[in-house]
Amino acid sequence: MVSLELVYYFAGGALIVGLLFGIVLGFALSGGRGGEPAGALPPPRTETGVAMIREPDGTWRIEVGKQRYRHLREIHDHRAALLVLEAMQALQAMLRESTPTLPAESRVQGPAPAEQLDRILQELLREHPELPYRAVRLETLPDGTLGILIGTQRYQRVEDVPDPELRALLREAIQRWLQGSPRP
Repeated sequence: MVSLELVYYFAGGALIVGLLFGIVLGFALSGGRGGEPAGALPPPRTETGVAMIREPDGTWRIEVGKQRYRHLREIHDHRAALLVLEAMQALQAMLRESTPTLPAESRVQGPAPAEQLDRILQELLREHPELPYRAVRLETLPDGTLGILIGTQRYQRVEDVPDPELRALLREAIQRWLQGSPRP
């Protein structure tokens, strides 16, 4: 079984890599220039926050100070980019230090990760009719971890699944989900 903690680590790592790539790309596209003309005085030192804002339409924005960005490539201010990077590093450190779990009463819009993974798995099973597995499901267990149900047998980790072909298929489903392939 793949724990949600592992999924969060992968998702957090992918977010950090994406943020770093966007910042480097933005800096490269600006020709290596900072956001300020030479000789400009630095602004007064103030506390500036970084926030992830979910808009009413479900899209996410990064807010630095009072400026909102839809994409990392929109951040042309070198200080703002560094602040976002620092915030992402702090978030990654927090994820490493704790085991994130969703409260039972929380309601996430859209299908839960286990449902998303199961839809990808079912699609993969349809793509491989030569495999004898038809009763394979992924589910969220009461403790918030991912469960693998094969017939009436339940497994807690992909490594526990006895069949190597099915293990490979489960890993492929997880990889597609982590890469952000279209989630049905």
